[in-house]
Amino acid sequence: MPVDSLSSELKRKMPNSRNKSKGFTLLEVMVALFVVAISLGGVIKVMGSAAKNSARLSDRTFAQWVALNELAELRIKKSWPKLGEVKGDQEMVDRKWNWVQKTIKTDDANIKRVELSVWPEGGKSDADPVVTVVGFLARP
Repeated sequence: MPVDSLSSELKRKMPNSRNKSKGFTLLEVMVALFVVAISLGGVIKVMGSAAKNSARLSDRTFAQWVALNELAELRIKKSWPKLGEVKGDQEMVDRKWNWVQKTIKTDDANIKRVELSVWPEGGKSDADPVVTVVGFLARP
């Protein structure tokens, strides 16, 4: 078979082969990049929120431990706290935590309500505390 007849046969089998593109158009590439950019933005936002929530939960956990430690000390000392407010601080996980203890009278003269609110040092004590724990103490 001569070369001329082979090329004419190929042209017949593949009409308009020069006009067919093999690949993506610029518009398709731009749309794909736009979709990737939008989804990566969402992923970054979700990861940032997860990191912030993790730090917040860590602070809440340690603040609760500080409050529970102070309440346990009151029970161990077997002292009868005076009514009113007492402020103090405690170190936990290499951080200082400020706390406020409010002792409140109850209907039973042998029981007092104790509210312990905790903030990280430098936090505003007039803002909402990280955690508030409520406990009841019986007269020793």
